[in-house]
Amino acid sequence: MKVPISSTKLRAHFSGWSDYCESGVLEVFVAKILKLMLILCLLCSITAVMAQRFPLWERLLRHYGGNTDDTPVPSMKMGDHMQMSLKGKPQPGDEQRAQRIVAAAGRVVARYSDVTTALRDGYKPFHPTGKLGEEVHYTNYRCNRLEQRAVNYDHPGSILYQRTPEGMKAVGVMYTAPRDSTPEHLNTVAPLSIATWHRHVDFCGGPRSLPLEEQFGPKSQFGPQGSIHTEAACKEANGLWIPVVFGWMTHVYPNAKSPDGVWAGMDMQMDANASDEEMKK
Repeated sequence: MKVPISSTKLRAHFSGWSDYCESGVLEVFVAKILKLMLILCLLCSITAVMAQRFPLWERLLRHYGGNTDDTPVPSMKMGDHMQMSLKGKPQPGDEQRAQRIVAAAGRVVARYSDVTTALRDGYKPFHPTGKLGEEVHYTNYRCNRLEQRAVNYDHPGSILYQRTPEGMKAVGVMYTAPRDSTPEHLNTVAPLSIATWHRHVDFCGGPRSLPLEEQFGPKSQFGPQGSIHTEAACKEANGLWIPVVFGWMTHVYPNAKSPDGVWAGMDMQMDANASDEEMKK
């Protein structure tokens, strides 16, 4: 059954809308909506442009990296892109803790002496060059995520392999901590009086349109070995500034020939020392 609507009610209904429009409230509301839509469109456009200009991995590093390389950890810059912790004051029990960590690292190296075992257990090579002599991080990303909350010395986030003429040789492990860690937290994982912690910092990512040789390597402006190491220079070169790449890391080489080599913070052969012709897998 339809209920008739009187002409008086209809006039009142449309009169209300007329008053609303005449008051300008509707125009203001529509203007705000249009402004919001314009802002969203601009943000989407900027994101799309960024996605086109820089590789995905650089954008991920920028998203998950730190906004500054400032840290409460006593440290110093080593070169243009490395931040190293300074040795802390020895505390009672440091030597014993360090020995237990080295023993655990030794068990890991022995268990994963065959690189196929590491691959089977979810460890994947991070940015290998395929050159003889390089040190390659085989990372298990699940273990790495768990390590940010609580370290398990028998299940490190990364195993370090060196490429030799006989194949990949397990030489060490890498333990990690969040990029915003305090000195106390790093000391809990591995004593600062013995271990050397490091972070990769001041990274300027290059546009994806550049050839790879211009994005990486010691002769490039961009990348982890690039000549650019300040935000101003990165902006001038139209790069993507990444103040901190990943978190804190410490390397342990349980079978090093000298005691100093066990916790050798800078004994990281990240560059190949042989030509392609000498490469053997």
